[in-house]
Amino acid sequence: MKDSTIVVLVWCAIVAHIAVGVLTKWRRTDLPLLPLLNLIVALCVLGYWIPRWYSYIAKGITWYASDQLVPLYAVVVCVLSGVALTGRYRSAWPHWVVFAVDACALIVFAVFMSTFKMKRLF
Repeated sequence: MKDSTIVVLVWCAIVAHIAVGVLTKWRRTDLPLLPLLNLIVALCVLGYWIPRWYSYIAKGITWYASDQLVPLYAVVVCVLSGVALTGRYRSAWPHWVVFAVDACALIVFAVFMSTFKMKRLF
C-alpha cells in the first residue's frame, strides 16, 4: 500500500472520529455510534494482527508477551463495545476513553505520515 493511500485513510478515520464525537456529544442521534466506531477500530487492529499471529505459529517467529498488549487492548474494546451494543452496559465514560485514545493515536500517526519523508538508499 502506498504512503499516500495510508495518509488518506488515516485522515478519513480522523474525520469519522470528529463526526461521531460531535454527533454523540450533541446528542443528535440515538444510535450507539461511539461503541460502534470503537468496535470497528478494534476489529481493524485485530485484522492487522492476524498475519502476525500466523507468522508466530507457522514460521516459528519469536514473540514476547508484551507484543500482545495492543491486540489485548483491541479484544477488551471489542468485548466492551459488544456488551454496550447489546444493551447490557450503559456507562459512556469507558467508550469516551477508548475514543480519545484512538483519536490521539490517529492524529499522531496522520501528522507523522504527512510530514515524514524518507529517501531510499537504492
